[in-house]
Amino acid sequence: MPVIARATKAQDLPTIDVLCQAYVPNQDNFASVLIETALLCITAIDTDKDEVVGFLCLDDVLCMRLGSHSSGGLKWLPSLPAAQLNTGTAYVWVAVWAHDYEIDAANVLLKAAMNMAPSLSRLLLATSDDITFKEPGLASVFNRIAVNREAGAFLYEAARDAILPKMAIRRARVEDHDDMLPVLQAANGLYPALAKLPESSRPEEAFALTRVVSGQDDQNCVFVAHNGSNMVGFMVVTAEVDTSALADAFDLHPFDNFLPADEYEQRYATARHSVHAKKKRALQQKIDAERAKRRHTHQQAQTDPVVAGEEGAQEGGQQEPGEPEAEQQQQPAEPAADDLDNIDFDLASQPTHEEIRQEMLAMFSGAADDVPPNIFAITMLCMASGYEEQAMEFLRHAFDAFPSKDYCVVTLPHDSLEPPLMGNMARVPPIPGSLFPEVLYLFNRNALLDGFDVRMAADADAEGVSMLVAGMPNSTDIQELFREAQRNGSAVVATCQGEVVGLMTISTTVDLDMLQTNFSLSKLIYLPHHPKERHGEVHMYCMNPIFAHRHREFLAGAQRLMRNTCLYYALPPGQSPPDMLDVMIQVPPRHRSVPMGSQAEFALYAFTRRAAFLRKRAVNAQIVVVGASECGLSAVERLLLDPELSFNYITLLAPGGISVGGVACQYTAGIVARMGLEARVSLVDAELVGLDVTQQLIELSDGSQLAYDLLLITSGLQEQTRNRLAEADPEAAGGIVNAIELSADFSVADASVMSKIIVYGDSLDAYHALATLENRGASDKLSFHCLPDETTPAATLLRQTAERVGMALPEPDVNELVSLSSVEGDMRPLAVFRAPGGPEEGMDTPIDLLVGCRPVDASPIIFVCLNDAGIVYDGRVVVDAAFRTNNPNIYAAGSIAKLSRRYGKDVLFEHYNSKEVGQKLAESVVALFHSSQQPEVAPVMRLAKVVGCSVPGGSTFMFAGTPEAMMRPSLEPPPGGRALHTQTERGYFHITLDSTHKMHSIVYLGRAALQVSKLSV
Repeated sequence: MPVIARATKAQDLPTIDVLCQAYVPNQDNFASVLIETALLCITAIDTDKDEVVGFLCLDDVLCMRLGSHSSGGLKWLPSLPAAQLNTGTAYVWVAVWAHDYEIDAANVLLKAAMNMAPSLSRLLLATSDDITFKEPGLASVFNRIAVNREAGAFLYEAARDAILPKMAIRRARVEDHDDMLPVLQAANGLYPALAKLPESSRPEEAFALTRVVSGQDDQNCVFVAHNGSNMVGFMVVTAEVDTSALADAFDLHPFDNFLPADEYEQRYATARHSVHAKKKRALQQKIDAERAKRRHTHQQAQTDPVVAGEEGAQEGGQQEPGEPEAEQQQQPAEPAADDLDNIDFDLASQPTHEEIRQEMLAMFSGAADDVPPNIFAITMLCMASGYEEQAMEFLRHAFDAFPSKDYCVVTLPHDSLEPPLMGNMARVPPIPGSLFPEVLYLFNRNALLDGFDVRMAADADAEGVSMLVAGMPNSTDIQELFREAQRNGSAVVATCQGEVVGLMTISTTVDLDMLQTNFSLSKLIYLPHHPKERHGEVHMYCMNPIFAHRHREFLAGAQRLMRNTCLYYALPPGQSPPDMLDVMIQVPPRHRSVPMGSQAEFALYAFTRRAAFLRKRAVNAQIVVVGASECGLSAVERLLLDPELSFNYITLLAPGGISVGGVACQYTAGIVARMGLEARVSLVDAELVGLDVTQQLIELSDGSQLAYDLLLITSGLQEQTRNRLAEADPEAAGGIVNAIELSADFSVADASVMSKIIVYGDSLDAYHALATLENRGASDKLSFHCLPDETTPAATLLRQTAERVGMALPEPDVNELVSLSSVEGDMRPLAVFRAPGGPEEGMDTPIDLLVGCRPVDASPIIFVCLNDAGIVYDGRVVVDAAFRTNNPNIYAAGSIAKLSRRYGKDVLFEHYNSKEVGQKLAESVVALFHSSQQPEVAPVMRLAKVVGCSVPGGSTFMFAGTPEAMMRPSLEPPPGGRALHTQTERGYFHITLDSTHKMHSIVYLGRAALQVSKLSV
């Protein structure tokens, strides 16, 4: 009977309820309560039958096992010292299994618990039954430590080593070759990067592994692990590490640049002195220049008071009205030197940590370093199946082999699967712009120390907290807030061997109504099982980075102490994210309008009991998303919120920043804030200008390069007037904006200083621009032009709708903009228009602003990049059903993409809901990392696309429809369909149905904008 264990899923609950029914006969949803409120729930599965055959539930409160009949057991347990809870202890609350599965299910469930919660050092089982002979699976690991016959209660204990025996680890010997080889071969299929033999061992020849083992010395070690007579793993480590490439790619200063502490401090002091001296000299030069300037002004005033007065007016502003002229003409006194002489040069020239870091890079980078680095590296790690989680046991032996080293490092290619060991190591973020091809992981020797604990803060912790936050720019404020929280009983500390290594403050006042309004809490939490008093919000969090792998234990311990079942953390834009966000789950934002005063301008993260020890699988592939369009934002959001995968290296190219707006936009500024992009996405304000598909590199407009594993083109289509005219006169083209930029940046003050504004194009954007200019007081300064025969179908539909309701709309003059050129000595460029059949030279007029509103098209720069890279382009980027181009590492979606003709003729994604298209794109990427079959049929999309604009006069126009409706916007129903319309005080509605009576399109023209989310369903 092959039985495995995994975290409990919702699909397991009915069978678990059946298994528990004998103990809780009147609770049909008992298991759903457990997975929401208990510490850890694990299910045993018979893989042959694909059936649930066992269930284990652990909790971190004193409890009797489900089914116990002892009435006095819970009163007895608090009196036992051995029964008390701490960070490493949990109680078995539920342990049930199907008939004939007790031994197998108990074995895999208990081992899984220890692997999933590595902080557990023991399990306690309080029950009314003697399990010695009744349950041999439990009795084989649990020892009775106390009994109370009167209460009818027994207490059993199972140490970690009894459930999950430690591997026997020793240095490898040459004769281990035959045992090591099968482990190597098995590991090569799953983690090839860590099963790669070094080149020095001549891996292409026989017995290369033997040469690795025989090459051991004081700098190179090979360790092997046994479980009884079987070899279950080996690790190869070396102290011969070149850190120069790492120093160029990663900020290693938090880790003393991998130098011995005394050497780092010496270099830090040298760099600090150098920066201090440079800043001091620069300050002296500045002061000398200021003195000279003052002397010159004084001398000038003595010889020419009028000139001095003019200079004074230029430097200090105009003379106050009404000031006597005699006082204006009087000569200034000798300049006082006190303000310059009293400057504290040492204080004013103190260098910042960042300045010192940059100086150290300049002074020591690239130079030959004869100081051995303070690290050793893991070059190979091969574990037999079922033992991957125990690889941590090697580290203690490795550190013992290198007693002078404080850090262990591993590098893995970005496209490598991450072994479980990496989950206990810190992932070091690369320096922006780094092209280093691998991910760097790090582990500090002190992280192996025993004695980690979580407890309520006390007065005596003040000194430890002060040391923990020393050096932080706001350390004084942190300490004061911590003392206040400690007095209120809402401060928790993490300690290791008595030293404070972490602090947390928690508010028990949580505005659940506001959170539910802005976020989809119900997707993560079943709120009926979590009373309001069990919710808490983390206000402050700080953990020594050495203990970053203990974040889950710290948060779970704080939950236990504060009696919370859900902890939240709010991250506003611009705030640096704390490290513990890696173990929290981001709560999806709601895509709907939120009443004023109830809007959450932050991203929300949750740490729930259900997910406390559930780890997402890390994906370190470098995913670059080109374009912050609705489709691009939707794809990024879907990747960030994936329930099983954690995408750690997403880059979003957003030239000019993330710009959202318009009545039909599905992403508002508030939604973007609630997405928390800054926490987990690298936002780059630059354009794609070059693409090297061989090296998988892109070139950016700021001169930098980015490496990618997957490139997602979601740049969409844009108005191109500025790009077209910039080729002839870049300076003049600086006065061109599009409708979204106008809406975001144009103000009443701008309107007051302009005299001529042109809206160019006949589209919905043109009418939105006209409405914006009207709203900002510029109606009398604008003119409206368009090319002949360039009216967009949506603009035609708007005019037809307006005609039905008797609304007069501005009509454009048909004129072609021939040129826009800058004029010497004039801030305003000269625009030349030519009417159809008019004179060749056209009509010229100086303008202040041109709003481009012509039909959209692909960026010519992106087109050239893709074309030069051999990406198939047929009016749009051609993709398959999984959104892949003809290059398997490049995907495209949104309005810039179309399906290959084998899926239908002219299937353009611009006619589909951009948000839904982005989600489908992301799902194809997710499937890639799940090793799932990529779709071969065109994606099915059900949401309507919505377009619209503001209309002069204060109205709003919106059009929602199926792809067929978007291809041919019209008030007429499709063949066999019918149309319905109504007009009320709110506005005019026109609905068309197809021949099957399904919604085909909706047209609205009225005073108030409708919610896009309601129109797109």
